[in-house]
Parts: sequence; structure tokens; C-alpha cells
Amino acid sequence: MAKYEVRVRYAFEGTYKVVAEDRDEAERMVEEDCGLVLGGNIHTTRDDDEVTDWNFGSHPDMQILSVRERNNKGKVRYTAMCFRDRIEELRKDIIEAIRQLLDAHGLKEIKLTDNGEDPVWIIWFDDNADPYECYVTGIEVTDKHLTVTATIKDSMEEVCSQAPFELGASNIDWLNQMYEAVRLQLENTNGNS
Repeated sequence: MAKYEVRVRYAFEGTYKVVAEDRDEAERMVEEDCGLVLGGNIHTTRDDDEVTDWNFGSHPDMQILSVRERNNKGKVRYTAMCFRDRIEELRKDIIEAIRQLLDAHGLKEIKLTDNGEDPVWIIWFDDNADPYECYVTGIEVTDKHLTVTATIKDSMEEVCSQAPFELGASNIDWLNQMYEAVRLQLENTNGNS
């Protein structure tokens, strides 16, 4: 038998219903005044008229972050860490956030109109694996896929990239930038800027 050090992350996912002036205050209230205590109980320092309800599962999701074996002298042997599962989960979370954002506005796709100021840039590869710098012009989310429409910087040709198969629609940094671009455009369109 060997001793192993197993590092894990527990994640409870749930919803707080709070009464706040705006989105920033709502986030600040939850970050500063709400949380979990040992045993999984919900804790808040806010009054019942400020935090009106919460809904959390009783069993957290668990992710194994690393497994390291200890030798007989107590020293840890190096064990390579695998980030693939966490990256894939984050990719799915960002795509789902884009889907929910579009759904909240009754949309399945969006054309990004503010590309002149601060576009989202991606790299698209053609059939010969040649890379092209592109800016994102549209996003479509279906039950199975995310499709990113982009324009090649030099030729102005329109191209598509589909998750999870192509880098342009699967890179988590670019997906996060796409989420922010969609969120800002929808907020500005609805006059909530």
C-alpha cells in the first residue's frame, strides 16, 4: 500500500435571490455577505428582506485537482497534473453562459456590431492548416454546437469556426471575450449601459 495526497475542489452550485440597486451591488452582496459554513449550511449576514431565498444542492460537485504519491520517507513524488477536464468544463460553462444570455433576450444568434472599437480576435485555420487573424462578427448557439462567424483581417472573407472542433470556437480566453462582447452589446441595445 502507498500513501497518496489527493487534492480536490468541492463546488456547490446554487442561486441566491437578493434585493439590490444594480447588478454590481447584487454581486458584492453575495461575495461579501453570503457563503457556506462547515456542514454545508447556507450563511448570510444580510436580513431576510435583502437575501430573500437561496437554493443549493446538498451534495457538492467534486473535482480531483491532483494526485501525488508519498514515498516511505514522506516525500512527495512528482505526478503530472491533468487540466483537460477542468478546461473542458470551463469551456462548456462559458458556452452555456452565452446560450443563456442569448436565450434571455429571445435569441439563438447575434451579429456583433461594435467590432470597430474593440473586436474579439481569433485565429482561423483553412483546409491547409494556414492560420488567419480574424475578428468575430457573429455567434450562433444551438443545443449541440457553438458556431463563430468571423472575418479574415486581410482579405475580408467571412469564415466559420465550430466548437469543439476548431480553435476559434473552443479557446477559453476567446470564448470569454465573446461572452463579454455579447453581454455588453445586449446591455447597450436594451439601454442598460
